[in-house]
Amino acid sequence: MIRKGDDRINKRFLSIRFLPNSNRGLSEVVTNLLLILLVLVSVGVVWAVVRNIVSEGSGGIELGQFTYDLQIQSAYVSGTDVIVGIRRNSGGGDILGMKFVFLNETGSIIIEKIGSIKELERKTFTFASAEVPGIGAGDEVSVAPIYESGGEKTGSVTDSATISGNPPAGEGGTGNQGTGTCGDSLIQNPNSNGINEQCDGNNFGGQTCTDLGFIGGTLRCASGCQFDKSQCTGAIPLSCNGVWQAGSEDLGVECDGTPLPNGCAADCTCKPGFTLNGAGGCSFNPSINTGTINSVWNNIFLDSQNLPKSDTVNNYIGDYVNFSNSVENRCFLITFADYLPENNISYLRLEDSLGTPNISFGQGYSVWEAEKCGQ
Repeated sequence: MIRKGDDRINKRFLSIRFLPNSNRGLSEVVTNLLLILLVLVSVGVVWAVVRNIVSEGSGGIELGQFTYDLQIQSAYVSGTDVIVGIRRNSGGGDILGMKFVFLNETGSIIIEKIGSIKELERKTFTFASAEVPGIGAGDEVSVAPIYESGGEKTGSVTDSATISGNPPAGEGGTGNQGTGTCGDSLIQNPNSNGINEQCDGNNFGGQTCTDLGFIGGTLRCASGCQFDKSQCTGAIPLSCNGVWQAGSEDLGVECDGTPLPNGCAADCTCKPGFTLNGAGGCSFNPSINTGTINSVWNNIFLDSQNLPKSDTVNNYIGDYVNFSNSVENRCFLITFADYLPENNISYLRLEDSLGTPNISFGQGYSVWEAEKCGQ
């Protein structure tokens, strides 16, 4: 038995019985704390790495791009142009424009078209040969949306198609006289603008190059809803000899005489923007749109409240415009036209290789199918 007063024995007892066990217990606690600390540090390091990977990966992913659905409904060659019809299906927010990728065996061409397209809306785009050199039937075209998401972004390709050598079958049919407009796929004689339509879009009224006196080829419809026989092949009818002989001209001979200035081409057909007059000549078609300039920008763009407020304004591409109550007396080719639904206004772009037009707000304009603008 240990007595309380014996300090030496107490100290010795403590040194033998308690100190070693206390040191061992403290060591185990320290060890466990170090292990926990190491685990926490390791978790922190791993999370930092994972977070960086996730943030870097997610930076290139835009969820919105997967909700846009642009469908190529038609893609075909028309003369020297490539025509692409796009339909937007449901889904996604506003689209700022589209990127078209044309691909052939030698490379690719990327063309950006700015302009909105609504859900379930259809738009047709015409690409001139100068825009898509070397692209033709059998080549491929793809489309991708351009949209806003913290800046302008291009989404993934939503559809691709092989370009056909022939237009798709038209809707066909004719409309009542004095109704409709050029571009509604119905042939009216005359339409609401007073134009006798020979064709409309892909609707040729069953006519072909052969029906018009040629051996073959592809019949086209010009922007003024008149036959374009430039791609028809075969010999010019014998009666196309410079003299109009009423009642004895061969099929397909609309006019006969001096090609200029009466609008009769060398193959005895009326040029786009002219209509045969039944007496061997061709008369200017009336202007297809007139109005007042609302604004002008970059010297080559103009908009007007009088232009069609729909995609039918695209039919004016390839037509011509001149101006009234203006110092500008020239006739300009329309190289682009589009409708902006968000502003409910349409605009035209004018060809400026020979100089920009001298026009301004408030001046009058007229759109013509013929190159000389009715002059």
